[in-house]
Amino acid sequence: MAERDPSHSDARAAGTLLGVPAPRVESKVDSPLRSPVFVRSGTSIADSDAEPPPLPRMALPSRPLIIESDVASERGASARFAAQGGFGAWLLAFLQLPVQGAGKLLLWMLLLPALVVWLGLMSLLVSVKGPPVAPVERVATTSSVSVPEPSAPAAKAVAEKPAPRLAELSGKPLDTLSSKELVLLAEGRADDQRTAVKALRAKLEDNPKALQDKAVQTQLLHFVSDSETSREALSAMAAADAPLGPDLLYEVWTGTTQRTDATDLARALVYSTDLRPKASPALAVALELRVADKCESYKAILPKALKDGDRRALHLLVKLNAKRGCGPKKADDCYVCLRDDADELTATINAVKSRRPPSYGAP
Repeated sequence: MAERDPSHSDARAAGTLLGVPAPRVESKVDSPLRSPVFVRSGTSIADSDAEPPPLPRMALPSRPLIIESDVASERGASARFAAQGGFGAWLLAFLQLPVQGAGKLLLWMLLLPALVVWLGLMSLLVSVKGPPVAPVERVATTSSVSVPEPSAPAAKAVAEKPAPRLAELSGKPLDTLSSKELVLLAEGRADDQRTAVKALRAKLEDNPKALQDKAVQTQLLHFVSDSETSREALSAMAAADAPLGPDLLYEVWTGTTQRTDATDLARALVYSTDLRPKASPALAVALELRVADKCESYKAILPKALKDGDRRALHLLVKLNAKRGCGPKKADDCYVCLRDDADELTATINAVKSRRPPSYGAP
């Protein structure tokens, strides 16, 4: 075995790092620069903190490789398609294609009649099978009512049943009826009265002169006395011709000492803006005397009462003779202005006493 030359091996080891030879360095000026290569064993704390070098750009499974030439070609094709007219131009060209085996017949010549026929069939189908609007509205209106309407046989039975029952109850003494039967009888009579007064009002609206009949007046005054029918009767009086209407309302108001809803409404009606001008001269005197509140007001009415007043103004004039009732002790005369010519008041009272007021209803 040949012995190793220690000088030659040491020289080669001296030019290496851990046995790795150093890279060859070119001494030319135009040689490309190369990054130095460091070879070390182990890691240090400083090296572990250093950021790793960036990875080279490569195609990954989730990132497809983009080829610039393909993108450019796609953009060029899109530009050419837009320049040629887009989808509209393509469709127009497609419709102008000739049909094979049909000579000069183009594609649009076949599609257009088919489209027209299809539209006609669809419109005809909608007009035949489409639901009408009116029944839908009626169904919607009926569904909004929470209470169901009774059937025709049930409604007819309800309408016909009370009449014989009321006739039977009316023929019995009241002390033989139960509480329910008495209430049923009262409700039946009230319904009959309301029906009758409405019919009478309609009759007078069609023929106002019918109110001049004493029997009609009596019937109307009878309806006024019933709370169930008083408003309808007073309305018929207000619609009567002048001066009959205001006179009847005044009769309802002053013909009783009791104050009721009917008398209050009659007073309001006779003083209303459209009925008061229709009052007769005699009634106008009574209406003015009832609202006068000062001695001078009464003195101004005396000439009218002397000329036109009737007995409806008598008690309103007689009270003017009283010489007490005013002042702190109610001992002073309230109508001092009438004492200057006492004969005027006396003459007016005698005049109205001699004139009979109109009478209405049965004598």
